[in-house]
Amino acid sequence: MEALRPQDVKLLVEKLVWYLRRECMYVSSCEIRERTAKYEIRLNFEKNIAGISTIKLILSKNGSACRVFTGVTSLDIRLKRFIQRELSKLVGKA
Repeated sequence: MEALRPQDVKLLVEKLVWYLRRECMYVSSCEIRERTAKYEIRLNFEKNIAGISTIKLILSKNGSACRVFTGVTSLDIRLKRFIQRELSKLVGKA
C-alpha cells in the first residue's frame, strides 16, 4: 500500500470538515502532527449539537489503520467508515 502524503491528509481533513458541517458540527481549529509512523489530527469545535469539544484521529502513514476518538460511539463508527472510504479513494489513485 502506498504511503499517505501530507497533501493527502490535508485533503482528507478538508472532506472530513465538510462532512462534519453537514452534521451541524462546526470546526474552529485543526491541528495535524506528523509522527514517525502516523499522523495525529485534532479537530476542535466551537459549537455543535452533540456537545463534543474535540475529535482526535490517528492515521497510519500507509493508510492501513485508522483510530477515531470522540466519546460518542455512533459518531466514532460513522467517522471511521467515512475516513476509510475516503482513504481507499486517495490511496487507490496514483
